[in-house]
Amino acid sequence: MSFTPSKQQEGGRLMLIGTHRVFYYGLLGKPGVRNFGCATLYVSEREPLQINLGDGWQTHYLAWVPPYTPHRIRIADRHLAVVMLEPEYTDTDMAGTCISYKLRESASYVKARMLEGVSRLQQHTPGSRLSDEEFDELLFRRSLPRRTLDPRVSRAVVHICENTADPCSASFLADMERLSLSRFLHLFKAEAGVCLRKYRAWRRARSLLYHVRSASTLTDIAMETGYPDSTHFSHSIRRIYGLTPRDIVSGSRRLMIRVQVPDSNEFSAMSAASSRKLAFASAAMVQG
Repeated sequence: MSFTPSKQQEGGRLMLIGTHRVFYYGLLGKPGVRNFGCATLYVSEREPLQINLGDGWQTHYLAWVPPYTPHRIRIADRHLAVVMLEPEYTDTDMAGTCISYKLRESASYVKARMLEGVSRLQQHTPGSRLSDEEFDELLFRRSLPRRTLDPRVSRAVVHICENTADPCSASFLADMERLSLSRFLHLFKAEAGVCLRKYRAWRRARSLLYHVRSASTLTDIAMETGYPDSTHFSHSIRRIYGLTPRDIVSGSRRLMIRVQVPDSNEFSAMSAASSRKLAFASAAMVQG
């Protein structure tokens, strides 16, 4: 099975942003070390990609990177697709094992199926919403295993995700769940697999994706996403994405953004700040 993109598809750079998943199809810049808080699947379109997870460069057509794993990636023609899966909602250990097994079984077949999914996502109606199951079916032809957190940690995660730009202390989250600070921090790390500080840093950096087509200045975007100043913003983003905010924004000028707005039940439970963020991002869904 093979997939050859049409000229229209080649120009159809796309980023689909959901609460639990992100899909990107476009060009790779020249990133340094990246350290995403999500599991990441890189799929090269034409030329093989090279990836370094700290043990030397390896050449593949598809590469799986677990959450919070520093890595570097490069590809000669820069064309690739990227799938990002948040580990607090998807069992990325099990998903990674399954995907790695499929890659060993037939990497070329998996690549072809993934790129067919890219084509279907490009043709998907812009205003419609994909559930996690529909997203998985398009790209993987199956639903990925879900993960269930302790309800106390799950509520904290939802609060953080909905208020990425607002200061949210560990003490506040602990009080919200009627736990001591030490007990809450221990429980959060045990359930989420990462300390609270690192998780919040990732979620704040991830929120930049909603603003890459914004007409606002970088200083305004820094304020909107909760960073105290432009210097802190630039350093934090570069530490996670391996690129500066300016590089990310300038590289997104011809990118179509599709924001996966939550369904009515989820939306009614969202905070006002989170609702404003989604409304703003939805209004910016344009293609250059």
